[in-house]
Amino acid sequence: MSSKIPIRFLDAGLGTTLESPPHNVKFKADSSLWSSDFLITSPDTLSGVHRAFVEAGADVLLTATYQASLEGFAATSKAATLKSASNKQREHKGSLAQDDSATYNKEEASVLMRKAVSLAKQAFSSKPYTESKSISKRVALSLGAYGATMQPSTEYSGDYKPEYMRTVEGLLHWHEVRLSIFRDDKATWNDVDFVSFETLPVLQEVQAVRRVMAQHNTNQHSREWWISCVFPNDDLTLPDGSPVSAVVEAMLTDRGDRGQRPWGIGINCTDIKKLDKLLRQYEAAAQSILDTDPTQDASAKRAQWPWLVTYPDGAQGSVYNTETQQWEIDPEKKAKGPQRPWHEELAEIITKTAERGHWKGILVGGCCKTKPDDIRKLRSQLAAIESDAYYLESG
Repeated sequence: MSSKIPIRFLDAGLGTTLESPPHNVKFKADSSLWSSDFLITSPDTLSGVHRAFVEAGADVLLTATYQASLEGFAATSKAATLKSASNKQREHKGSLAQDDSATYNKEEASVLMRKAVSLAKQAFSSKPYTESKSISKRVALSLGAYGATMQPSTEYSGDYKPEYMRTVEGLLHWHEVRLSIFRDDKATWNDVDFVSFETLPVLQEVQAVRRVMAQHNTNQHSREWWISCVFPNDDLTLPDGSPVSAVVEAMLTDRGDRGQRPWGIGINCTDIKKLDKLLRQYEAAAQSILDTDPTQDASAKRAQWPWLVTYPDGAQGSVYNTETQQWEIDPEKKAKGPQRPWHEELAEIITKTAERGHWKGILVGGCCKTKPDDIRKLRSQLAAIESDAYYLESG
């Protein structure tokens, strides 16, 4: 195994990119779908954002399904969404009922959710990318936490309701139903390269998705997949209070009914200022699980490690209010003055992480408040650093 580890690039914050120029979208606080609403109202806009990330150097695109769920579409008025769609889109959906009480049933919601996969796939289909000699570009099915589909969203608090959804069994069933929407459609599943369970705030959900993938990720249906958690607390714990050691143990330990071990583990939608400490804690916890054979050399040990997947936010002093679904300035952070550019800070963290030499590879991108230009700058920054610890796998 080479002493250098590969680095791939993920895209960045889809919803917050839509909120920024030239799109300037204003999401409503009571939206059940967030950016997934554009699967109905303006799929061309989603395609344009996906292409912008590809042009910026992203190797992997997340689908516009982070907040998509059967419950969310069932709570969405057809009349409201069709009113905001273009004339062409209205004609395309002309067969749908348009009375004020009509919402999207399971079949209609499933079709729309699957469309997100094809939109991401098509973003790689233009001539410059299909003729590229770099690694094939890939689509990651974005599956946000159960809390991301609640109103207001609770993936940053872990306050799951009803009570049954605070259990492994309840979360297992819910994730199984949503995943099956994509897996049970052959054409859609063929376009999925990764499955991403993102922004998980509670330990039971980590345990649940491992069991879901053990049931669904088999034989010809097998896909590489990752679990990514969110750490909003100052003490570097999950919203439910779980320490990093317990999180990584739940992600990686093989015993009993723990389920399938993921291809990658990581952190997303978390303040970049916390990232270096969190990654070191991840590594310490993973070492206690994976590096147990003293006779193995460094290369043999690394072969057992998963990929690291990390995409911190670029809030730069802002915090997200889950009640209003708006970004607000944090007075304490603002008082500290201008922050270091996101791409420079993240490139330094990734370089140090690669130099420690544990992970099989690193998939890095951005979450909230990061845009295509941030990925372009991050890629350029890492390419400019002379390091014997990593190489950029494409580009």
